[in-house]
Amino acid sequence: MYRLGDLFARLTRRVLPDPMVIACLLTLLTAGLALTWPKSDDLVALGMGARAVRVCRIWFDGVWNPGFLVFALQMCVVLLTGFGLAKAPPATRFLRFLASRVSSDRSAVIMVAAVSCVGCWINWGFGLIAAGVLAVQVRSEFVARGRKCRYALIVAAAYSGMMIWHGGMSGSAPLRVAKEGVRIATSANTATAAENLPPISVTRTIFSPANLGLTAVMILGVPFLLATMSGTGKTNGRTDDDDPVSPDKHAASPTPSAPDAVKIAESDVSLADRINRSRAIPLLIALGFAVVIVDQLRESGVAAIGLNFVNTVFLTLGLALHRNLSAYVAAVAEGGRAVTGIVLQFPLYSGIQGIMFGAGLAAAMSHWFVDAAATSGAWLHVSSSHTFPIATFLSAGLVNFFVPSGGGQWIVQGPIMCGAATALGSPIEQTVLAVSYGDQWTNMIQPFWAIPLMGLTGVNVRRFMGYCTLLMLLSAPVFVIALLI
Repeated sequence: MYRLGDLFARLTRRVLPDPMVIACLLTLLTAGLALTWPKSDDLVALGMGARAVRVCRIWFDGVWNPGFLVFALQMCVVLLTGFGLAKAPPATRFLRFLASRVSSDRSAVIMVAAVSCVGCWINWGFGLIAAGVLAVQVRSEFVARGRKCRYALIVAAAYSGMMIWHGGMSGSAPLRVAKEGVRIATSANTATAAENLPPISVTRTIFSPANLGLTAVMILGVPFLLATMSGTGKTNGRTDDDDPVSPDKHAASPTPSAPDAVKIAESDVSLADRINRSRAIPLLIALGFAVVIVDQLRESGVAAIGLNFVNTVFLTLGLALHRNLSAYVAAVAEGGRAVTGIVLQFPLYSGIQGIMFGAGLAAAMSHWFVDAAATSGAWLHVSSSHTFPIATFLSAGLVNFFVPSGGGQWIVQGPIMCGAATALGSPIEQTVLAVSYGDQWTNMIQPFWAIPLMGLTGVNVRRFMGYCTLLMLLSAPVFVIALLI
């Protein structure tokens, strides 16, 4: 496994372009598919020239989609408040304590992957940032000891929880059907979908025995599977190609606690300086946020845990744990460079999603897999209800590569798959989970969700995506078996 992991890592470093290039290539590929293989009536009726103009317009409207821009800002806030929390003195001491327990690459990978998997099951935003911060701290601990580490593999461990998140408490599809019910497509056009099935409780999806069993297997198996890619249990001098033992070159290091923004002599402290240093102001603001957090949990329970909730928790803890606002602002500012990828790449993926939806490509791909399930069932002489969950899983994995938003993917793909499940007599809750599993499965080869992690750790996706790709391939049988049981 050690050699296989190295092989995949070397391949991705050689053949995988930079994340910005990947986003642009996916944009061109999606636009090309929309031009040559249009699946919406309005595009089919147009000539090639007019169709090209229309596709460009759909793409442009998608790039500046207000909802996606809000989401990009939320991701920036997650990253910045994550920095602020990680740089707080108590948080830094806790991270140092965890990192000090690590004695080898293997133990580092296990610890970071476990934090990522458990954290992402609770909430993907929390798990991704917490594991990323821990990965940076672990590397800093190795550097302080003058020892080498396989930092790219450790970062892959921090990303591994994104293969578990959609079956967890922040899973978009299970939470949506629990709140809004199930919409099923009555024709190939999802716009005609009608809500005719009642809500499905999370006890039948997220907290079902089958999903909890799969989650337990993944939480236990993923860390140790990644650990086998680290080689021997000792840190044997092996390191990543561009990760020498030297002071941390990555801008996003949470090791030192954030100093006050300005050091002022005690003899020259003005009223403004005293206000800037005030401990009471951030505590009062944090108290106000804490009241809202407790009230939301009391009112909605785990359903309250969303991206805004996670941001509020990070902001509250950061304000409460820093000495003053100046220290907090200085800590958050160190994450400024980390948001560059989010600001530039998220709008491009929003444009890709716009084309996939506007040109009918996402719906067409879903229908193709529905037909494939029926064909393969007839060929294997088994009921389509047995092949359909696997086809749903695979179709969701393919669509996720172009539409990496779990909620957005469910809106267009959910009605189609649930409509087909109803016709085949396949359980709807199994279909919901199949879409969720497919979406999270191919996150391991989709760099979209790695953008915040790259900004946090300073590691290019080309260095760690190979390990994630191997993890994805090895986990496929686990998902298939879980859907068949």
